[in-house]
Amino acid sequence: MQVNAPKMTRQHYEFIADIMGPQVAWPSHLHSIADALVATNPLFNKQKFLDRAVAAWEKNHVPKELDDDIN
Repeated sequence: MQVNAPKMTRQHYEFIADIMGPQVAWPSHLHSIADALVATNPLFNKQKFLDRAVAAWEKNHVPKELDDDIN
C-alpha cells in the first residue's frame, strides 16, 4: 500500500525527533522512523534527524552519572 507522504519542514522533523526520540525503546528504532521520513522531503537530512533524536533519547534514558563517565 503506497501512502502519500505529506510535505514536511525542519520544524516538523525537530518536533518529531524531540518527541519520539525519548519514547522509543532503543535508539536503533529511530532508524525506522528516519527511513519513513525520507519520503517527506527531498532535503531531509537523515543523519541530522538521527543525531537530534538519539540525543533526546539519551537525555531521557542515560543516567547522568553514566553520561559523565562516558564523556
